[in-house]
Order: sequence, then structure tokens, then C-alpha cells
Amino acid sequence: MTQRHGLMEAFQDLLKAVRLLKQRQPTIAPLGLLAAIRRREPTGNCHLKELATDHALDPSTVSRTVAALVRDGLVARTADPTDGRASTLRLTDKGNTVLDEVRAHYEGRITAALHDWTPDEIATLTASLNRFAHDLIAQETRLEAAR
Repeated sequence: MTQRHGLMEAFQDLLKAVRLLKQRQPTIAPLGLLAAIRRREPTGNCHLKELATDHALDPSTVSRTVAALVRDGLVARTADPTDGRASTLRLTDKGNTVLDEVRAHYEGRITAALHDWTPDEIATLTASLNRFAHDLIAQETRLEAAR
């Protein structure tokens, strides 16, 4: 087996593991969007357009998801004081609670899966995953810009 073939199999296994992890999460709330809204809250500038860009999703997809989060009481939408056509988003108390619960769930599962890993192995994995994600995103951004 070539290195490239082994890497592709490992990547497919990783995607399967993430799907399994997501299927067993305690809520259907989209963790990524909730976390992104929380990260932007200190600036007070969490807009739907930036969420779509941050997640490489179509704005209409994010708009539908945010509408569901608002309907479920996890996110509050208010008029942007600097742009009356736009609105800003923030997590409600319920949204913060759900995000914390989902994160704790994921952290517990990942911690259990890594129970026999050394701190150095975890640090190496973390650094490698960060580098891989950054490089893959940068490559895809360059390809998109070249279109």
C-alpha cells in the first residue's frame, strides 16, 4: 500500500468516526455555528454572512439553520445598530447551555478514545490536524479564487 493510499484510507476512517460521533451527540444543534456565534459575541458583530464564510457554506443554508436556532430559542437575532438591513446574532442562555453540553459530550468521547495516548501523542495529533486543516483550506481557497 502506498503512503498516499494509506492516507486516503485514514482520512475516510476519520470522516466515518466524525459521522459516528455526530450521530450520537445529545442534541441536533449545529455545534459549529453555535461555537462560531459565541466566538464573535465579544465584538458584537456576529452576522449571518460571516458565519457562512467561516463555514464555507451557502448563505441560504446558514440562514435556514439560524432561523431554526432562533425558533428553538438557542440564538437571538437583533437589528444591527450600524446597518439597519442586517441583524446580529447572539446565543441565548439556552444556547450557551446547549453548546456547553454538546462540547462536554464531544470532549468526553474524545478523551475516552484517547485514554491510552500520551500527552506528546495528543500534542502531535493536534498539531498535525491543525496543519492539515489549514493547508487544505488554503489550497481550496486558492483554487476557488482561480475560478
